[in-house]
Amino acid sequence: MLELNVATLSQGGAVERFQDELSRVIANITDPNTPAKKTRTVTLKMTIKPNEQRNMAEVLVSTSSTVCPASPIETSIYIGANPITGEIGASEMASGENPMQNILPGAESSMTGKITKFATNN
Repeated sequence: MLELNVATLSQGGAVERFQDELSRVIANITDPNTPAKKTRTVTLKMTIKPNEQRNMAEVLVSTSSTVCPASPIETSIYIGANPITGEIGASEMASGENPMQNILPGAESSMTGKITKFATNN
């Protein structure tokens, strides 16, 4: 009788599946978009179901892993409405931009994206 060994179980399939999940976890750890110190797990689960005579058993091997999702990306946006037309617009705030600074009249046409501050007609 051959001795049971997880390394040779199902012609090495159990170890191969475990290695696939381990590689997935290692890739997740090296991803700079994920938290560095969060715990990841790799699980190898063997379910053994013997028959009534107890001389044979079905073995199911499953693997899984728990990885970290990408860290959220944060930004700020301006939201505003044109007081004349009522059109609503939004634009992303550039780094270091002062939201209280007024836009010069006529400057909207040279700016990219939707404009949230509008020149008034005085």
